[in-house]
Amino acid sequence: MNWLRKHQRKILGFVIAGFLISTFVGFGLYITSGKSNMDTVAEVNDEKIPFQRFNALYNQAVTMKRNNKEDVTADTLKSMRQEVIQGLIQESVFFQEADRYGFQVSDQELAVNLASYPAFQKDGKFSGQAYVNMLQTVLQTSPKDFEEAQRRQIEINHLRSFIMQGIKITDRELEMEIALRMARDAGKKTPPIDKEKLRQEMAQEKGAHILNRWYQQLGTNVKFKVFLDESGRQG
Repeated sequence: MNWLRKHQRKILGFVIAGFLISTFVGFGLYITSGKSNMDTVAEVNDEKIPFQRFNALYNQAVTMKRNNKEDVTADTLKSMRQEVIQGLIQESVFFQEADRYGFQVSDQELAVNLASYPAFQKDGKFSGQAYVNMLQTVLQTSPKDFEEAQRRQIEINHLRSFIMQGIKITDRELEMEIALRMARDAGKKTPPIDKEKLRQEMAQEKGAHILNRWYQQLGTNVKFKVFLDESGRQG
């Protein structure tokens, strides 16, 4: 049990970070009431998002905030429900695109991904017992559901990496950014600029902007319904 407590914050952070820390602004999504559906929290095109998955992620997010001793008010809970719903819809949109592009995740790739989680390791190696205990005790989910969620995330990452491959920062762009920073920091004691590190940072920023714009464009053709009211109950 001490081992589980030690890694609880880490594993919760790994699982829900994508839903609560996002560079994507969404496309006009607000929690609304739809026709009651006890098993589904939302529909994105033809894909149904299980209410059970929403509820698990939401509860995990609340747990992490409370473990961090953050103030959890009614407004905070409302905002978190909105963020989790938006994250799940965003994930569904990108997953459908990744599937359309033909990206797939092999069993071996999934196994390597799971083995990389420190929270699933014991003495530096993957532990099946630690894995099952963590899922049951902390995440309260089954290996089947967790692994399906991981497959989706890996597939989406493949799609993002594919898009990011074409993003380049030219020498001129780099030199212009360096000149701007030097002018901004004139007279201040600052460490020397690492050009390659700066180039990578600029590429990441440029990539986030391009992905966000692409996500907005995808949103014009997405049909979705949300079966949840502002109090977190299904409509």
